[in-house]
Amino acid sequence: MVALLVIATFIIFVLVDYYLQRRQPQRAKEVKAAEEPEGAAIPLSVVNGFKLPAHLSYHPGHTWAVQEGHQIVRIGLDDFATRLVGQFDKLELPARGRWLRQGERAWTVARGDHQFPMVSPIEGEVVDVNEKVLRNPALAQEDSYGAGWLLAVHSPAVEGNLKNLLHGRLAQRWLEESVGDLQAHVSPGPGTRLQDGGRALPDLLAEVPESQWEKLVREMFLG
Repeated sequence: MVALLVIATFIIFVLVDYYLQRRQPQRAKEVKAAEEPEGAAIPLSVVNGFKLPAHLSYHPGHTWAVQEGHQIVRIGLDDFATRLVGQFDKLELPARGRWLRQGERAWTVARGDHQFPMVSPIEGEVVDVNEKVLRNPALAQEDSYGAGWLLAVHSPAVEGNLKNLLHGRLAQRWLEESVGDLQAHVSPGPGTRLQDGGRALPDLLAEVPESQWEKLVREMFLG
């Protein structure tokens, strides 16, 4: 009887081990699929040459926001802002722990001696700062919706804040109006333009007399 029990126990161990060995490759595939999702491309709209990802929310001051976790929101500059300011030299970002208010001045973009204040699209406490973009401000222009993000904010009122922002077709119409307003400043004559080959020029301030830079950017960013 004891011998039969030992044999039965051995057979059970063998079967369990066999099952686990077959299960491991499948589990590895599941983990890889989770780490590398297929078809996860960001939906992207282009309005008059300016990129406008559809999954983001936009503030009229040309900043964007996206919720990434419980009350955590990542924010940055939109494509219009980076192309308008062009080759900026410095970003002055708020430190961790600072409280931002939606629609109020939060950071400054600098180009030479010119300072361009910008507003926050969200209200809350700064919990992370993109150190890479501080060291290399050009990253914000090269990849404003990705590696060039600026801040992560803990926003207790995130749902209400996001409802105050622009989304979808409303965001597209707003950007169309912004481009129209900019066109009146940048292209007063036939010699200048906003686009080249269907894409917005990377340095639109270069098309405007330097004496008008701060006034123009203030109008576009702060209203």
